[in-house]
Amino acid sequence: MLKTLLKTAAIALVLGATGAEAREMRVSSFEPPQGFYSSKVLQVWIDEANAKLSKSAQFRLYPGSILGAPPAQAELVKAGVADVALVVPTYTPGLFPLTGVVEVPGMVTSSTEGAEILNTLEAEGALAKEYADYKIIALFTTPAYRFFMTDGGAHSPADLAGKKLRTPSPFGSQLFGMLGASGVSIPAPQVYENLERGVVKGAVWVMDAYRTFRLNEVAPSITTTKFMASPMAILMNKAAYEGLSAEDRAVIDTMSGAAAAEWIAKVVDETDAAIEADFRAKGEVTFIEPTPEETAAWEAALAGAPAAWVAGQPDPAAAQAVLDRATAVSAGN
Repeated sequence: MLKTLLKTAAIALVLGATGAEAREMRVSSFEPPQGFYSSKVLQVWIDEANAKLSKSAQFRLYPGSILGAPPAQAELVKAGVADVALVVPTYTPGLFPLTGVVEVPGMVTSSTEGAEILNTLEAEGALAKEYADYKIIALFTTPAYRFFMTDGGAHSPADLAGKKLRTPSPFGSQLFGMLGASGVSIPAPQVYENLERGVVKGAVWVMDAYRTFRLNEVAPSITTTKFMASPMAILMNKAAYEGLSAEDRAVIDTMSGAAAAEWIAKVVDETDAAIEADFRAKGEVTFIEPTPEETAAWEAALAGAPAAWVAGQPDPAAAQAVLDRATAVSAGN
């Protein structure tokens, strides 16, 4: 943590030393410039916003973790080192606990569904405490994760017994335990190497990551079981937002909230589907479609997940209320 803070302070001093950079609003992305969220979401949003904002309020993308590592993004925004950042709430356990409700298996299948759940919770005030220090640009989710396996694939939980898998979060590791597997935390760029070396036998992730990190070369089996989803957020420093002119704040307002989340989710879902279709057409990997019996086995193994998620929250009563509401939204109620 100290190393991160020192790096953050040094960057802030460097950026503050040059007038041209200091007048720009910094948008942080832990992805490289060509990464999906950097190029297809953040940069597109920036270009549209800049065309409407005054010349004294212009955004600039700082990709590739220039401003800080993935887990530091929320802190960077709160501290004002970044004015806006792409944040994965589950990378910082304890900061956005209720947002993690979308990790419960079966809650989310598509990014569009995940966005609807999180934006409903936010609009109804259930997430107010978690985002009190931020201006929310967008809340959404990944599509539901699939299993990417190196050997034989995963038809049912029995195929995961005793195996180590790359985990997306602490709760993800808890879910693996229900399936007889164990989770290993591995940074995204190192997943390929660890799959290749056999350190882990698989990972749960989205199709964009599968293509970006060339996992088809080392994990040629994809199980289409909808496992869990990860929450995503684009957050803005509240003071930076409030310091804008009324006209510029109005521009940000029109490009924030549920409408922004719906646009992002649509891009995410379309990209996920297109990548899957491409891999299916090429025939380079094996897609495993669970039978009704196998689907029942997955559901039975994970039946305790909702209760486990509630039990792991700092305020179980609030968590249960959020889980109930999210479940209703997921069901279309």
